[in-house]
Amino acid sequence: MKKFAFALDKVLSYKRQYEDSIRNEHAVIMHEIRIQEEAFRQLSDKDVEIRLQMKQEQEMGCQILRIHTYENYLEYLKGEMFRVTQRLKALKAKEEKKRKELIAAKTDTTSLDKLKEKKIQEYNKEVQKEQEQLVEEFVNHGLIAAR
Repeated sequence: MKKFAFALDKVLSYKRQYEDSIRNEHAVIMHEIRIQEEAFRQLSDKDVEIRLQMKQEQEMGCQILRIHTYENYLEYLKGEMFRVTQRLKALKAKEEKKRKELIAAKTDTTSLDKLKEKKIQEYNKEVQKEQEQLVEEFVNHGLIAAR
């Protein structure tokens, strides 16, 4: 019997490459999300720090111009935090979409892998049957020749 060849090997190979590509794209998006989350955390920490400094200076008595400077900077931080939050929302939506693509790609490759395994098992059963027939024929011919 000839060697096993899965008819959909090229399709399976393509599906695996596609799945790997989607997995890499998903990883890049997740990395971007972590970067934006870290940027938000830093902005938030800076906001807390500036508010504390402003409060301390107000208690010690300072010029109104200095307070306006703090308020302007806090307004700037608020805007930056809003922009980072918007980017995070967009990235999370993109990640959700990419995750669904990844699940679909994984499902495709898994189903093809299972089909290939099933075909291999069928092939192995056929090989075993042929070998059993050969042994049976050999035994039968041996018995006939012995008579």
